[in-house]
Amino acid sequence: MDVDAVLTSIAENLRTERIRAGMTLEQLALRSDLSVPHLSRLETGARQPSIAALIGLSRALGISMAAVLGEGKGGTALSIYSDHEPVHVTNGLQVSASSGFPGSSTMEALRIVIETDRVPPPFARHRGEEWIYVVRGHLRLEYDGETHYLTVGSSAHLDADRPHRLGAEGSTTEVMVVAVDSPSEPRNRPLFPSSDPGH
Repeated sequence: MDVDAVLTSIAENLRTERIRAGMTLEQLALRSDLSVPHLSRLETGARQPSIAALIGLSRALGISMAAVLGEGKGGTALSIYSDHEPVHVTNGLQVSASSGFPGSSTMEALRIVIETDRVPPPFARHRGEEWIYVVRGHLRLEYDGETHYLTVGSSAHLDADRPHRLGAEGSTTEVMVVAVDSPSEPRNRPLFPSSDPGH
């Protein structure tokens, strides 16, 4: 699929999901921290969305990023992803969804391939947290004014509301990124308590 077709598909999905949610451009722009003109260009396919914009839009719409990308429509609350999922190119990244069942909206898992010649984009910031795992290559993680280098098998967990961006150092790099939305109310208990024998 060529870049224009991907942009058109994303644009149509964004507009359809915004209308389904009963939101105006202004309302969605406000909820996703984007300007109205920027969102309008995304909905017409005139602009490539960043990963941060896709995460913000999917959260504002209450849907998974896979739904914004046009994948995983209908079905049960279980989705299984393989190495052969559709790849979308956005801002110099090859991105494929690795999560998102119908109704899912708080967690996004993405497989991202970063080429060494990628022009560094502006720093991303969005609500929530990210966990990044290096599958192959060497990752350059610029985070909150510091640069960190991660090798295969390394991971990072970060507050995504701080400025951050990813880059490949020396060779093509592949990472798994799990982005989780911040809960609307703080929870001071572990997700899997040690007394729960089921986990």
